[in-house]
Amino acid sequence: MSSLETKNPRDALASLHIPRSDKRRRKSPVRRLWKLILLVLVLAGIGSFGFALWQKHEWAAQTVDWVPEAIRARTIVQAELVDVETGRTADALVVATGYIESFRQAKIGARAAGRIESLLVEEGSRVATGEVIAILDHKDIDAALAAAKAGLARAEAELGENKVEIEQFKKNFDRILKLRNSRTLSESEFDQAYFQHQSAIARRDTLEAAIVQAEARVQETEQFKENMIVRAPFDGTVISKDAEVGESILPGGMGEASGRGSVVTIADLDRLEVDCDVKEDYISRVSEGSEAEVAVDAVPDRRYKGRVRKIIPMGDRARATIKVKVEILNADERLFPDMSATVHFLPAHDPNQTPVDSNQKRMFCDSAAIVSTEDDTFVWILDGDLLVDQISVVVGAERDGRTEILEGLSGNERVIVNPPEELRIGEKVKLRE
Repeated sequence: MSSLETKNPRDALASLHIPRSDKRRRKSPVRRLWKLILLVLVLAGIGSFGFALWQKHEWAAQTVDWVPEAIRARTIVQAELVDVETGRTADALVVATGYIESFRQAKIGARAAGRIESLLVEEGSRVATGEVIAILDHKDIDAALAAAKAGLARAEAELGENKVEIEQFKKNFDRILKLRNSRTLSESEFDQAYFQHQSAIARRDTLEAAIVQAEARVQETEQFKENMIVRAPFDGTVISKDAEVGESILPGGMGEASGRGSVVTIADLDRLEVDCDVKEDYISRVSEGSEAEVAVDAVPDRRYKGRVRKIIPMGDRARATIKVKVEILNADERLFPDMSATVHFLPAHDPNQTPVDSNQKRMFCDSAAIVSTEDDTFVWILDGDLLVDQISVVVGAERDGRTEILEGLSGNERVIVNPPEELRIGEKVKLRE
């Protein structure tokens, strides 16, 4: 028996193995070095990034005043001008805003449909009652009027002819009557002369009625022609031109789709009033006939005298206001409809008190702009570059959300309403839109 046959099979399997080289079993030193370098680079990058973040945070905390103002501009809610008021305006019971309107204002159109042939006014033109504003094309009416006048002339001519006939038949009847008394005329001849005369008289009545009818037709046609002429219903000023030559006009303002409804809009600028809304809480302080002063933004150098003309007996539930009409007593050429205005409702004048100097200036600002601390009372103001400054003030009485400024301001400064606590002097802000 051979040696292989005598060995144990398990011993033979255990002796089998795959030879491996030493190079395969050992790791390369170069490869190990590259891994180490890569690990160091990664750790260095992470450390640099963290250090940069920490350094940026520390620099921003220590040098916040160096940040450009345009970047750190704070948004504030509202800034309002300090009101400068004079005379009795400062003692106003109620202040309301509204818009100027004309006491009489109307869109002027035609009473008949037609095309504008000529327009005789422009914006700003003053017109008197009955003055012609525009003329519509009325050639067809002119022809109808000529025919009506011709019919009237014919009726008048026929009446003249009838008068001659009546005179002729009357003379003939008088002769027949004399002959009848002398018994030289038959009854038939007498009857013929009599009825000819009576027929001419009856025809005169018919012709006179025809003349009346022809005159009425002429008047009717003339009225049709007059309807094609647009006239001013009252003295006023043309504030808008609503149509041009060649456009069609429909009566009653029904022509918005196929034509214009009016030619011009005129207003009585000599009698202006302010339509304003007064809060329900304050309406008890206003009465018809009471005095008022009107300030108009477009005319900052003047205050106009006013009088409460009407308190409209109807409230606005959505806005909780009552509409009040205030007539301007001394309106001038600088006032126009739709201008914004502020109405100061004044208390009744006491004859026992010394009249208030109309040139004495008093300043008021929104009460929400005043900041009071234990040490000071001040307001935050904005300059032209929207930079914040703090000014100490001495305040007076507060009424209706406004406080009088006795000292500290000169007037017309812009104060910040409801200023945030973290405001700083010199900080730049921006107004919220």
